[in-house]
Amino acid sequence: MSANKEIYTRAKAEVDRRRENAQALAFERREECKSRFPEIAKAYRIMAETACECVKALGLGGKAQDFIDEISKKNLQAQKVIADTLKKAGLPEDYLKEKYFCTVCNDNGFVDGKMCECLKNTMRQLTYNSLCDKLPIEKYRFDNFSLELYPDFPDENGMIPKKRMKSFYDYCVSYADDFSKNSGNLIMSGDTGLGKTHLSLAIAGEAAKKGFSVIYGSAQNLLSSLENEKFGKSAQTGAEQAILDCDLLIIDDLGAEFSTQFTVSAVYNILNTRIMMSKPTIISTNLTLYEIEEKYTQRIASRILGNYDLMEFTGRDIRVVKKN
Repeated sequence: MSANKEIYTRAKAEVDRRRENAQALAFERREECKSRFPEIAKAYRIMAETACECVKALGLGGKAQDFIDEISKKNLQAQKVIADTLKKAGLPEDYLKEKYFCTVCNDNGFVDGKMCECLKNTMRQLTYNSLCDKLPIEKYRFDNFSLELYPDFPDENGMIPKKRMKSFYDYCVSYADDFSKNSGNLIMSGDTGLGKTHLSLAIAGEAAKKGFSVIYGSAQNLLSSLENEKFGKSAQTGAEQAILDCDLLIIDDLGAEFSTQFTVSAVYNILNTRIMMSKPTIISTNLTLYEIEEKYTQRIASRILGNYDLMEFTGRDIRVVKKN
């Protein structure tokens, strides 16, 4: 099975599961009410009987309309009994109805033969998930980011890492709190182990909680997905579109990937396209802007310099500090 067909199959199964769940819950509520309120149980029996009587109308010829009108009257009276009983019990009017996740297609996935947006969105989310590195987002949160691991005395450049990281931390919290599809771009630059991954994952977690589509992956894995798709090394399709379209793209460890003409071109296309579409991107890298220009091109460095807020992380490897 091709990857895109597998994504559709999984997405349709999820939509079907939502519909079945909504119907099962509604059935349970109806059975509960029938048990609690005899008048509701009776009303449902009358409605079932009128449904059967409708079949008889087919053989009544010209008298069918009068018979159908009488059946409709009984049915409406039964519905009114149910509505009145629910109201007296303090229950909402739609308590016995199915509460579908998507009210457009009632969790069928299709409307008038066309794929519903809910099914498309589910497919997109599954594609995003397939591209994301399997990293424990729940482990990296703002509330467990410790500023105490950073020195509070000046480094060789005269900067105080703890004070600098406090300003970066506050900026990232504010960025996550106010995140929207039109938020700005960030680049976190600095040596390994200074908290770039922790803060970017904390932002990813907060954005995902708000319902935004997030792709978080290492540059190596994201670019490999694009290359495999481009040159037919994988059955997966839609990787490039997902990377370009997601609400938030986080590229971790840019520069650690093996550099080729394809990767350089792909990096420029991702950054430039998302800038043109005003879609936020966060980059973490061990490279300086000068090293980015050397590894890639002046065009890429220029796009980053002109469109990204730069955070230069300093200090000692906090993983070593924690270990000690």
